[in-house]
Amino acid sequence: MADQKSAKPAGVWPTVKPFVNGGCSGMLATCVIQPIDMIKVRIQLGQGSAVHVTKNMLANEGVGAFYKGLSAGLLRQATYTTARLGSFRILTNKAVAANDGKPLPLYQKALCGLTAGAIGATVGSPADLALIRMQADATLPLAQRRNYNNAFHALTRIVRDEGVLSLWKGAGPTVVRAMALNMGMLASYDQSVEFFRDSVGLGEASTVVGASAVSGFSLLLAVYRLIL
Repeated sequence: MADQKSAKPAGVWPTVKPFVNGGCSGMLATCVIQPIDMIKVRIQLGQGSAVHVTKNMLANEGVGAFYKGLSAGLLRQATYTTARLGSFRILTNKAVAANDGKPLPLYQKALCGLTAGAIGATVGSPADLALIRMQADATLPLAQRRNYNNAFHALTRIVRDEGVLSLWKGAGPTVVRAMALNMGMLASYDQSVEFFRDSVGLGEASTVVGASAVSGFSLLLAVYRLIL
């Protein structure tokens, strides 16, 4: 009887937890990184160097300009990051169960990351589109500006003016990029956790920090390869 009770599901939370943790961590990161992301977008639009863009934004638009599109950025994390991290954990758990509880080889983790990246990018593409448009809006001539109030206003206008399928404009490259990044980032993180915990014998905090560093380095390599 005791074994049967222990085998019962612990509830909904273990399933929901990866999605909640992923979304919350992503949204927190967006609040910190949004000004840098805004500057990056302006540089990509050909407005000059980081220093030049920063000075112009402060002089002409004020501090609030660095947080334009924040609502869309938060919505993107609430969809994209929630979906990719949550689905990755579900996929790896199912793969481990199919593997009789044994640790997964790296290629299987990579496949789980590849799939999770595709799922996350597909779900988060509308919010990503709204974010890019809101960040770039101030660079357009006055007559061409869309003047979205927030992410939901942007999505509503896009659907009304351009149709529902327009929410996934540019989704193809976005999905491919997310697949490549998540394949390297998520797989390397899980592999590093196993190595630092089981082979090196590090504690939980040190394991997380070490695995995160390896994952971040893998992300930089993936971005470098995508740029080339």
